[in-house]
Amino acid sequence: MDPVQTLPTLEVLVINLVSVGLCLKRKYSRRFTVLVLVAFSAAVVALTLALAKPMNFQGDGRTMLAGFVYLLPLRFLYQARPLVIFTIMCTCWSYTFGVFALAFLCSATWFSGDFLCSLGLETAFFLLTVVPFCRVIVSKFGFAVENIRSSDQNWHKYIFLTSILNFLTLAVMHNVLLQEGGGAPKVCLLLLLLFSIFVADFTLYRMIRDSIKIERLEKNAVSDPLTGLGNRTGLLNHLNALLASGDAFSVMFMDLDRFKAVNDRYGHLLGDAYLRHFASVSAGILEGYGELYRFGGDEFIALFRGIAPESVVDDLRKCRGWENGAPCPFRQVSIGILHCNPPHSDGAEAILQAVDQMMYGHKAQKKM
Repeated sequence: MDPVQTLPTLEVLVINLVSVGLCLKRKYSRRFTVLVLVAFSAAVVALTLALAKPMNFQGDGRTMLAGFVYLLPLRFLYQARPLVIFTIMCTCWSYTFGVFALAFLCSATWFSGDFLCSLGLETAFFLLTVVPFCRVIVSKFGFAVENIRSSDQNWHKYIFLTSILNFLTLAVMHNVLLQEGGGAPKVCLLLLLLFSIFVADFTLYRMIRDSIKIERLEKNAVSDPLTGLGNRTGLLNHLNALLASGDAFSVMFMDLDRFKAVNDRYGHLLGDAYLRHFASVSAGILEGYGELYRFGGDEFIALFRGIAPESVVDDLRKCRGWENGAPCPFRQVSIGILHCNPPHSDGAEAILQAVDQMMYGHKAQKKM
């Protein structure tokens, strides 16, 4: 077999691996990644030449199927789920094999199928399109797949369907290659197939991008920007859900003692750090027991299902673990606790007012 005949396939392979690499986050250094891919590719080529019949430039589909073996090194080298790797591979194959097929069809249609002409056209097409493809399609598709949550089954289904579409498009491309000769209709069909699959990928990017924006807006609507805790809106939503459930629950109202003195002595920036540190330590203490919200200013509220454990309340009063990364000494906290048993006759506002009064009662006792 003339080694020159393998140049189009090798060119496709290199462009394909580069495109895939741009979509995925490496586990190792660039040098190690390249060495592994080169060694693996050399082994695949050697094995193909030793066991298979020589493949001509037109191809017979085996190159596409052989590409699946690259799932092994790519899974080892990059930080991504197998489905994500498979999807990106199919997308990049659509581009590289699309250029491969387009070069052959154009050569067969207008240049009598000359091999060197086909190779030249393929190289020219890659030079003209690889940068736009990587910037517009690969970068956006990479953003999409990286931002799909592992628990989001709807997006997983969409990705799977996109992968199948990519694979079927590749199969059609090779069926086109098997046909004798070229023709302008075949070129147009191939361009239409490539366009459709790239539109599908771009649509996926837009859908996920818009989904992320909506999710961020929803999160901002119920979260406190300073501490990252839920805000008053999130608190009321949770409290109303507990009332509707008919279960017993506890409400804990916490007010930081002498917080104004912290701002006066250290400044408001350190006062913000004080609030963030208290929120972090308290949320850690409450983890697995209840959920903490910032009610406003230096006031925090925790909600529990059932009765709040006394050990947890004691840890919160003493703010155990405060010293680790503390911006300044802890100045204590006043806590009011209200246990709500069904049937719940009071609404959320009445419960918050009652536990607020209990907190101020605790604060008054400490001053006596």
